[in-house]
Amino acid sequence: MFSHGAVSCTRCWNDDNSVQEAGSFRLVRDPGHWGSGNPRVLVLGMSKGNTQSNAFGREPFEAVAFKGIRDRILLLFKSVGLLPAEGLPAFERRFTAHEEEFAFASVVRCSLTAWNPKRRAFTAESPRVLPAFRAGSDGHKFVANCVQQHIAQLPSRTRLVVLLGNTDGYIKAMSAAVAAARGEAEPINSVAYRSHGVGFVHLTHPSRGNGHFDTFLRGEGKPGLKRDHAIKAIRQLG
Repeated sequence: MFSHGAVSCTRCWNDDNSVQEAGSFRLVRDPGHWGSGNPRVLVLGMSKGNTQSNAFGREPFEAVAFKGIRDRILLLFKSVGLLPAEGLPAFERRFTAHEEEFAFASVVRCSLTAWNPKRRAFTAESPRVLPAFRAGSDGHKFVANCVQQHIAQLPSRTRLVVLLGNTDGYIKAMSAAVAAARGEAEPINSVAYRSHGVGFVHLTHPSRGNGHFDTFLRGEGKPGLKRDHAIKAIRQLG
């Protein structure tokens, strides 16, 4: 179902256009998938931001996904018991076609941004993009199409989907989208749910603008409680 490389998907596109807009949202046609085609663990951001989108087609494909924050993703994984002994050079190799265990992409495979009136530009900050994940919004068709296309049916080996972003609103919106596409999203705890044998676990976003990142890693306050719940869910899922 998955294959390392640029993804050929026409679900949201019926012409040769590479950009479309819906209300305050913009979608750029650049879907991709990195790593294993039959992963044990699938790691999904919300959508590629401008940094990744601008690198797509201009830099080597393997360098695009989560450009500039892979070190933070590895720290995040270590904090919840994933890849505890891994070094960054080995982790970088997981974004290549030779990887067998992990795969990386985004819930919205194309690049989804939203208009930021203060910056007078389309940006990918979570507070701007998150409304597209809510039913009834102008951009929800992009999210619903992508979840149906790429998450409704997962590779046979996939047992864990790691979702980067753990605000209460995002967890609620994504669990609803998974339930709509797969027919089931049974809660495990406040940051995780199960759907037909696959666990979905939300971690804090590794963006350098995320002020809760270090608190999550240290296990402090509400972010730390969410980390503890993520650890328990990952252990429960095996």
